[in-house]
Parts: sequence; C-alpha cells; structure tokens
Amino acid sequence: MAAQENTFPPEIWAEIVECSPQQTLVALSRVCSMLSVEVRKVLLRSVASKETSGDNEKSASVIYRPWAFHDMLVKEDTNWRSTIRFAKLNWLGEYLDKDGKDALIGRAKPVADHLIFKTAMMLSECAHLHDFQVNSRSLTIATAMLNTKPLQITSLSFSLPHRYSWEDLYRIFEIPTLSTLVVKNLLSPDRPAFRFPPPIPDELHLKSAISNIQDLTLDECGPLTSAIVPMFKWPRNLRKLDYSPSRSKCEPYWRGILRRMGDISDAVDLSVHVLSPVKDSLEELKFDLGLDRHWILPFKTGGLFQSFVNLSKLTVPVELIMHSRGLSQSRLDRPFYTSLPHDLQELTLKFTILTSWHPRPAHSELQTNQCLLSDPAHRFFDELSDIAMHKEEFLPSLKQLILTEDGERPFLVKCVHTKHSLEDLRSSGIQVVQGDWYRQSRETWV
Repeated sequence: MAAQENTFPPEIWAEIVECSPQQTLVALSRVCSMLSVEVRKVLLRSVASKETSGDNEKSASVIYRPWAFHDMLVKEDTNWRSTIRFAKLNWLGEYLDKDGKDALIGRAKPVADHLIFKTAMMLSECAHLHDFQVNSRSLTIATAMLNTKPLQITSLSFSLPHRYSWEDLYRIFEIPTLSTLVVKNLLSPDRPAFRFPPPIPDELHLKSAISNIQDLTLDECGPLTSAIVPMFKWPRNLRKLDYSPSRSKCEPYWRGILRRMGDISDAVDLSVHVLSPVKDSLEELKFDLGLDRHWILPFKTGGLFQSFVNLSKLTVPVELIMHSRGLSQSRLDRPFYTSLPHDLQELTLKFTILTSWHPRPAHSELQTNQCLLSDPAHRFFDELSDIAMHKEEFLPSLKQLILTEDGERPFLVKCVHTKHSLEDLRSSGIQVVQGDWYRQSRETWV
C-alpha cells in the first residue's frame, strides 16, 4: 500500500517548529526534507558553544560537536549566512580535535589552525549577525582574527599573555561593533619588578573617544596606577566597569607603598582618580583594590566616588567607604554616604574575611548579640541609620542596599543594634538584601 501523502499545511509545521525545544527539533529534522529545512532555520538562528552559560544562551541551539558544526559551515548545503543572527563561541569548545585528541592548552599549532579561529572567520560572513560573542582565550588569537578580515564581534573575552603589545590592545578597542570587552591579567606598565608590559606609546596617549565599548571588565588584574589612565580615555561612552583585581598581583604593590610611605591614603585616592576619564559616563561600577590583609590598616580617603555623577549602581568593599577609627577615615570628616553619587540607586557592600569589628565572645564578657558603642561596626551602622534620616538630601534615588560577603564570611555578629539600623533603612523605603555577611551567634569563633 502506497504511503499516504502528507497534506498538513506547511504554515502549521512552521509554528510547531518555532515552539519546539532543541531535542524535539533534532528528531523532527529527520522526518522529511521539508521539516529538515524548517528546523535548520530555527536551530541556526542562535547558536552557542556547549560551555557557555547565561540568559542570552538559554534559547540558543547548543553546539555539542564543534568540529561537526564547522564542517556544516564548510559544506555550504544550508543558507547559514542569511540565517544566523546570534552566535557565541567559547575556545573551550575545542576540547577535542577531529582525531579525539586533546586540543587545549599545551597543544602547539598555528593560530590559523585553531577551530575557534576558523569558525569565527566563517561566521563573520553572516549578513544578519547582530550579536557575536567570542571567548578567544588569548589576545594572540583575537589579533590574528583582525589581521585576517574585519569582524562583526559584539562581545570579546581574552587573557593577556606575559608579553603583549599596547598597539594590539588598542586595535581591539577600535573594533566598531564591539560593545562588551573582558580582559584578564592586565598589568600597569609602571611596575618596576617586571619588564613587561612596556609603557603605553606616546601616540596612544593622544587617542580618545575612539571606542564603542560600553561594558568593560578587568578581571584578575593588577592595581590601577596613573600609567594606565590613557586606556580609560579610549571609550567614548563607557557605561559599565567591573574592576576585579587579583590579590596576588596587588599585594606587592600595597606592601611596597606601605614600606616607602608608611601610609596608603594617597594611593587609594589615586586608584579612584585613574577612572576620571569615564566618571561622567559610568552608570554601573564594581570596584575593589585587592588590598587583602592590608584592609586592616588605617588610611584616609577623600571624595571617593562623589564625582561619578551618573552612577546608579556601585559595588565596593565596605572597608573602602567606612570612615571609622581603626579602619579607614574620611579626610573630609563627614559620614561615608556624603561621598557617594547623589543619584545612586543601588549600593552593594562586600564584607571581607578580615572585617572583624566586634569583640569575639570567647575573649569578652559581652553577649553575642551586643556590641560596644566604640566599635567601628557600631559607628558604621549608625551612619547607615543616618541615611534613613537624610535620604532626601544625599541619596534621594537609593532603592536598594545589598550586604554580602567577599569570599569567606567575616567575623561579624548580627547584633541588635545592627538589626535596628537595617529596620530604619527599610522604613525609609530602601530595600535591604542580605547575604552571608555575618556569623550566627551559635557558630564557633576561631
């Protein structure tokens, strides 16, 4: 008996394909040639490497076999150039080569032979690619891509090698479509203990407002010094900056300043001043100094972030802004919140493991839910209570205060005084979100 002809309307099949998950689409593509064409239109619209994660990739088709995906692009049997609109490639997707051998770190081969390089070069031919994200692992691969052909990359992530050229980094900033950049292992060129990186060339000091980057992340980096200021002049409208330094790279810097000057106050202010070229455009800032154990040393700060007039979200270690005797102090002799941007909407304070303001119950007659009036913690939460009273004058737009830990939980007890201060904030319309920033009274103190 002859097979009955499929008369189901193609428009209905197209709707079914649009609403089906990836596993179902793979099965549907094997039913008939018509469904295979419709399924590929959907699967190739958004593609992402298996190792990537995030909200943008939840609806993307996962590239489980990177080499097979590359071969599909090479065969030209699908109209992928006009279909793909979103792509995210992760170098870790190249975990095996065609022979099943390890293709990760330590495998010596020319950059042009790397799978991520080949795939990115082909995807750059897409006519409607509006979101192209690449984690190339190394600046070398990224610059090799630029040397081959212009790229439509919108997001790029890489780690800097021990030796790198500022001219190569500048070329990355110049990519016209690039809006998000993640750079790891950036070091200031004035570190006397290292020969690399070299100083930023004079001609690059004169460049400004040449980059469309709006979201910049500096991860596992060294300290911010004046020698790196020219780099912050390159973006014309930087809106988001995440500066997360590596403590191992920063501790020698702070130790050297303490040895020479006996005080780190000027260096703390300088680290904030380095960001002056972007202070008028920044809307979100995550900032740290990588001070590690030097947080417990007293220093004095000036206006800090007050000049960042458009800042709406700020994340900082609590020790940086807390002006209390025994930790940091304000040179301006005023509460810490007066040095915050007037239009701030969200403030996140990170408590480090070394934040130990309360007397430990094992060494004190105090109960675990009490604190001394002279404690820095007591004074800090006094100033938090003041925010509730002076909110309209200093922080009229503040909607949320987030208290969280930075790594391990600090030696803090959530005393009654602290609870009252947070209740004052809530009564003024500020939402208080709390993470593991304190220890329970029943926990053992080491």
